[in-house]
Amino acid sequence: MQSFNRYQPLRPARPVKKRRLRSRLAVLALVVLLIMAGLHLFGDNKLSGLTSDSEKVSASSITPLVLTAAQKTQMSSQINSVIQAHPDMDIGVAIQDLNDRQVYNYGLSQPFIAASVGKLITASLFLHEVEQGKQSLNQQLSYGSASYELQQMIEQSDNTAWNDLNTLLTHATLQSYATQIGLSNYDPDQNTLTANDIAVLLGKLYKGELLNADDTSLLMSYMHDANYDSYIPASIPAGVKVYHKAGWLSDRVHDSAIIDNGKHPYVLVIFTKEDDGSDYNATEGHQIFAAITTATVQAFIQN
Repeated sequence: MQSFNRYQPLRPARPVKKRRLRSRLAVLALVVLLIMAGLHLFGDNKLSGLTSDSEKVSASSITPLVLTAAQKTQMSSQINSVIQAHPDMDIGVAIQDLNDRQVYNYGLSQPFIAASVGKLITASLFLHEVEQGKQSLNQQLSYGSASYELQQMIEQSDNTAWNDLNTLLTHATLQSYATQIGLSNYDPDQNTLTANDIAVLLGKLYKGELLNADDTSLLMSYMHDANYDSYIPASIPAGVKVYHKAGWLSDRVHDSAIIDNGKHPYVLVIFTKEDDGSDYNATEGHQIFAAITTATVQAFIQN
């Protein structure tokens, strides 16, 4: 581009022919129209973007789902009906709403022999001591590393691993830990506790109140893959995450679970035992677990 001295007078403009003037005016009009169309389009997109953003409410500002009075009444009625329909079975049920921490207890509130459900306390305490530097996942136990035996204890309900870890931790430390985290009925010598004790533990685990994020995820991943899933997990709809630990003896079956559909997570613990100590009636047991679990699904997930 030719430069010029701003102090020099500019050359007079050449006369513009009418045809060229009309052409330039037409081009100018077209440019103006394109600019106006672009501004309109940009404005629409911008407004659309703002509308979209305004609809994206952060998770922290969403009011958590809680059960309505009607849902509570219906769930309680259904669970109590199941318990009353099976007088030959000792049944204890504990539910904790993980959105508002509301607790619901049904049936027997007395301690049960927990069977393998008690392994959750051992697992939680062991990982807690790993975080404190008192234990190591790499240390060798009777048939493998502590990490491997911990996984086997939860996923496969391995009793040798449970004994190894309990011996390492000691019953006195298990008792102290249980009391510290609010389990008021746990006896490690007898392996007894209530359904509500386990509900408290699972609620704290889910909320990250027992372990750091990595160890919480580790333990819940083992629970996700735990065996004996024909009780609570069998009645949970597809696509809903279930983290559970079951326990059984000849006269009883217990199951405990965190159930999470991404909107209204809750804990469900069901303890069942033949009241006369006879061999467990698996057919009846499955019916009880299915009916109680379904009642909670209707309240927490399907409504």
